This record gives sequence, C-alpha cells and structure tokens, in this order.
Amino acid sequence: MSANVVPSRWARAGVALLIGGAAAVYVLGFYGHQAPGTVSDIDTLWAAARALRAGQDPYAAVPSPPWPWGLLYPLPAVLVMVPFSLLSVMAARAVFMGVSAALLAYGLTRRAWWPLIMMAGGQMFFALQSVQWTPLFAAAVLLPWLQVLWPVKPTTGAALFAAYPGRRAVIGGVVLAALAFWAWPHWLAEWLAAARTAPHRPPILDPGGVLLLLALLRWRLPEGRQLAILACVPLSPHLYEALPLMLAARSKRELLALATCGTIGLAAGAFTPPAFTPSHGLIPWTVVLLTGYVPALVVVLRHRNVAAPGLEPFEPLPASEARG
Repeated sequence: MSANVVPSRWARAGVALLIGGAAAVYVLGFYGHQAPGTVSDIDTLWAAARALRAGQDPYAAVPSPPWPWGLLYPLPAVLVMVPFSLLSVMAARAVFMGVSAALLAYGLTRRAWWPLIMMAGGQMFFALQSVQWTPLFAAAVLLPWLQVLWPVKPTTGAALFAAYPGRRAVIGGVVLAALAFWAWPHWLAEWLAAARTAPHRPPILDPGGVLLLLALLRWRLPEGRQLAILACVPLSPHLYEALPLMLAARSKRELLALATCGTIGLAAGAFTPPAFTPSHGLIPWTVVLLTGYVPALVVVLRHRNVAAPGLEPFEPLPASEARG
C-alpha cells in the first residue's frame, strides 16, 4: 500500500457522499419495484422504534404478517433506529443504507482507492437490497469509533470483535444496554423469548459449513478468527453476511476475486427458486457457501499464520513473513 498515493480527506469525503447517495437511490429504486408488503431487515426495528417513542412495548409492535417473526434484535438496536423512525419506512431504508455505504466508502479509502472494489461486489448489493447492518459493521473495522454499534447485532458483532477487539465495542455495549433498560426495563426477557423462535442456524450445522473451521489454522490473523467465529453463530443463509469477510483481502487481486465471486452469487440467487421454509432451504445456503464463505476461506488460508499486532484490513503481511 505504501506505493499508493494516500487520498486526501476531502477527496474521500466527496467520493463517500457520492457513493452514499447512489446507495440510497438504489434502495429506493429496488423497493419501488417490489410487490406491496415487501419488507426489509430494518422494518421490524423501525416499527419497534416508533412504538418505543410512543411509550408502547417495542416487542409487541412488530407487524406479523408481513414480517414472519417477531423482533429478533436486542433493544439497543431499536435505540439506534429511533432517529430513522422519524422518517417513513421507505425513506428510513434509503437513508440508513446511504449513511452506511458512505461511512464504509470513507473508511475503505484511508490509504488507497482500490479497496473501493468491496463496494462493487454482490455481497454489497445484497446488503443494500436487504437493508442490512453489515456495511456499517464493516465500516466500524476501518472507523473504530463506530465499533460501539457492534453489540446491536451480537452474532456478526461477536465475529468482528474476535477479529478486531477493542474497548469501544465493550463500552458501547454497556452504555447501550444501560440506556435500553432505562427505556424499557423488560426488554431482555422479551428479546430472549423472541430469539428462541428464530430459525437461524450456525453455518457449521449446514452441509459443508464445518469446512469453515479450517480458518482456525490462521487463528493469529484477524481474518482467521473472524471467519471461524462467524461459522459458529446463528446467521441467515444470505450473501450479505459475507460482506465483512471481504476485509480478509490483503491485495487488490484477492479483493477483486472475492467481489467477483459475490457477484456470481448474487446472479445465481436471482435465478434460484424462492425458498418457503424458515431455514430458506439447501439451494440458497449452497449459493452463499460457494460464492461467499468458501472464497473467503481460500483467501484466509493463503495467508501465513503470523502474529502481527495491529494488522489492519488490506494491509500486507510483514515482508519477512509474507508468502512469496
């Protein structure tokens, strides 16, 4: 990376704003062409936040249908969504993803422009279509002050914390939990009850998923720990979960390979029959495994298992330890 010209903050901010705006427009266009009643992943949080503002039980406020389950997030996630609940649900989706994409783009360009390849992969477009937290969580690796948000989705947050531990995530979790108990004292019991109804499974329990534990062979590296932990926590079998795994890339070629595989997965998912079971079925999982998780595993295993404190995403391994 040292051979690259480091982008200026103004240039990074300008590009980030353009990408954030494009992401917001994309989300508006995507949902504008969906059937009435189509929901996104933040819709439950939006409904719960509006209920909380009105002094009502946020866990009893989630409409089902159209949402098939209750509110599966802890109340700290609802608190984060309160500002967005002032908007219509369509506007909230667009603004949330616009802000998330802009922050991710700004973080990616800290040292060079080429990490923006991550924004062009199918993993990112699936996250936009689903209105997911993963772009914001990935941005937190690059902009550490955002790590206070990792506890709002403990599964993905735990994997990222294992890879990039820090005080901010712990402090953020404590502060958000305290605010949550102040806002709604009974939220923990209600959340645990709702979580027990979720159909999500750890990837290692799905066909072929146990292979992801090979990432433990690179346990000294943040990308090895991230993939191994992610394989062991309950997740949806969707491509957006693989977006933070693109941070495993340590070269332009590796990142381009991950983005290409994700784009193939996005296209394949568009041509596979819809799943009607709570677990989504074998075909969606196979697409995600082969185009999201396995390519990330291959990239992780290409790296030597070296101890390099402070090693950041896209940073090459120390010259004396890097594979020739």
